[in-house]
Amino acid sequence: MVNALIAMVIACHYLAYLPQWPAELLAQVFLVSSNISHFMVLTAGLSLVGLPLLLLPARARLLSQALLATLLLTALIIDTFVFAQYRFHINAVVLELVLSGQVVSFPIVMYLATAATIAAIFVAEVLLLKGLAKPQKIRFRILAAIGVVCLLASNGIHIWAAAHGYQPVTVLKRYFPLFYPLTANGLLAKYGLVNADEIAAQKALNIKRQGDLNYPKAPLLLEPIEQPMNIMMIVVDSWRFDTFNAQNTPHMWQFAQQGQNFNQHYATGNSTRTGIFGLFYGVHGTYWHSFLANQTSPLLVDRMQQLGYQTGIFAAAHLRSPEFNETVFSKINDLRLESDGSRPAELDQDITQDWQAWYGARDVKRPSFSFLFYDAPHGFDMPDDYPLVYEPQASGVNFLALNNSSDPKPLINRYKNSVHYVDSLVQQVLTTLERSGDLANTLVIITGDHGQEINDNGLNFWGHNSNFTSVQVHVPFVVVAPNISADKFWPADTVTTHLDVAPTLAKHFLGVQNPVSDFAQGADLLGPVVERPFVMASSYSSYAIMTPDRILEVGAGGQMQLLDNHNRPVPNEKLQPEYLQQALAELRSFYL
Repeated sequence: MVNALIAMVIACHYLAYLPQWPAELLAQVFLVSSNISHFMVLTAGLSLVGLPLLLLPARARLLSQALLATLLLTALIIDTFVFAQYRFHINAVVLELVLSGQVVSFPIVMYLATAATIAAIFVAEVLLLKGLAKPQKIRFRILAAIGVVCLLASNGIHIWAAAHGYQPVTVLKRYFPLFYPLTANGLLAKYGLVNADEIAAQKALNIKRQGDLNYPKAPLLLEPIEQPMNIMMIVVDSWRFDTFNAQNTPHMWQFAQQGQNFNQHYATGNSTRTGIFGLFYGVHGTYWHSFLANQTSPLLVDRMQQLGYQTGIFAAAHLRSPEFNETVFSKINDLRLESDGSRPAELDQDITQDWQAWYGARDVKRPSFSFLFYDAPHGFDMPDDYPLVYEPQASGVNFLALNNSSDPKPLINRYKNSVHYVDSLVQQVLTTLERSGDLANTLVIITGDHGQEINDNGLNFWGHNSNFTSVQVHVPFVVVAPNISADKFWPADTVTTHLDVAPTLAKHFLGVQNPVSDFAQGADLLGPVVERPFVMASSYSSYAIMTPDRILEVGAGGQMQLLDNHNRPVPNEKLQPEYLQQALAELRSFYL
């Protein structure tokens, strides 16, 4: 019971990340009762797991029980830090990314602090158990009774809220880990106590994780390409739109003047997985699980292979997590899976050098596809001896030390210096391309997989994959194509997304004659301009419909929350129903 109280106190840290304390009394009661009852249930479950430990000798029993409780409380503390940075809880995906050490990384001080915390908790648990082993008059019946009352209140409120689509309550359940309050929609609908149509509408918003893919929707109509053009994609991980300019990225900025610089471009996600997925497939990131399960390669890559392209895939972070080796590049033989180096700056240098070697040894009689994926801004990294353009810069990145009152300027400067470093590497790539004489026959795309927030909205968001405000999804996007002037593309201030890349390449450079809707959900940037009232982006567990002034975020279970551009709730307002209808159609358009 004491551990339950400790867990409740730790869990209060989650509530610090509410955009605002709920104004509705029912939501307030739900939060408080859920905190009390949920962590009582979790610790009670831990006690059941530890029952066999009672058979051990006294000393071994005490140490084993202390270790078990330490693991629970440590996991909870770590989860609060994960939630603080990403706004979701520890799960299999997070563990895989952390253990990979490249896609999600933490400074050594965080690991040292974690080790010290574990040791401190273990000592405290041993002392606590020794104290409880002594005769005492404390009884926990009152606390247990309070727990039961809170359990009934929490689940009762959620049953009613889920049945009536009462968002002020249903959106709150994501703040606690392993929290799955009861629903009884089917039973209540059976007796006519709820609106069955409203329940069905919410279910329709769920992210579908498996199903029969229908991609492409029709056999491809292809025309021969006598001299296929070389294609190059340069993608920068975690690239903020506001750092693409003549000072921060002088070489890429100068190069962009040769083509079209789209300044209202949105990634298909706030994470690497969904951003890269949308870039290659031209479909929303919500389809990821189905494409992964089927190991379906993108039409873009399939068609390039049919045309005899040599493919050079050079990514700083390895391609196993997310599983791009089983999706985007699943059909590429001898795929380069990882790079050499101990930090992002070294990995970026490695892919630049490896690409130069590969490009120099390629068969010049065949077209080539180059993909370079830089990582330094994701890790706020640059070589120790790199000349700093922006000062003062933070000496490192310690997410444990960041809070809503932290001065973001030193960290922003460090981030901008890392972007400047990547620009210097891209200059080497573009120079190699120009000196080879191939620039006149190479389509070059420069963009980011997603953005990076540095507490821009004042809600203690540091990083990405945590909300859908513009700093996490608005990215640079440049297309430089030989013999195609900028005025042939859509105007620079038109809203574009990663979904538009695959259709444009397929229609104009790879000989695909099908309507775009047969194989993608974007539009042709060299065709008629499409005015978009909204765009969509997704994360690992949710997606959003984004208009110029509103964000409708939809969770994995279909729960919705309408937010303004700074991620603050907008009460008593709903998104236009026609936008929802169009979004639903897109979410299921590539399923049978």
